[in-house]
Amino acid sequence: MALQNIGAVPSLVTKIEDCGNGTCKTKTNVVNMVDIAKSLSRPASYITTYFGYELRALSKFDKETGVTLVHGSHDVAKLTGLLEQFIQKFVRCHGCRNLETEVIIHATIQLKCAACGCVSDVDMRDKLSTLILEDRLCRRRESTRPSFFFR
Repeated sequence: MALQNIGAVPSLVTKIEDCGNGTCKTKTNVVNMVDIAKSLSRPASYITTYFGYELRALSKFDKETGVTLVHGSHDVAKLTGLLEQFIQKFVRCHGCRNLETEVIIHATIQLKCAACGCVSDVDMRDKLSTLILEDRLCRRRESTRPSFFFR
């Protein structure tokens, strides 16, 4: 399903950044990653990391500025295809194909659909699944840590 057919998700806007002197690497900046992540109700860092894993490139999301960088020069079509894969694996309901799902994390990751109530399992063999589980574990540890501990 083409991303243009998904009304709630904005199209990707990218900008290729190069320092010009040939000493640093070319990077692709996804300008509207924060908007895309909000429309999917997923953290922008997950989508950015997924791009990095699939492209076998370094990727970084800066929470303060909202800047998403993926090393290398990547065209919009390639990144749109990867975004569609991310949506298929980590957002879309497996029952009714709706995008309005909630992530439930226990020992596995599940998607609960707001429309039909279907609970779908996410493939735990995907590298991003491990990252999501570790991220949630770290958040739980930090929330149970006494306030006098600092990082």
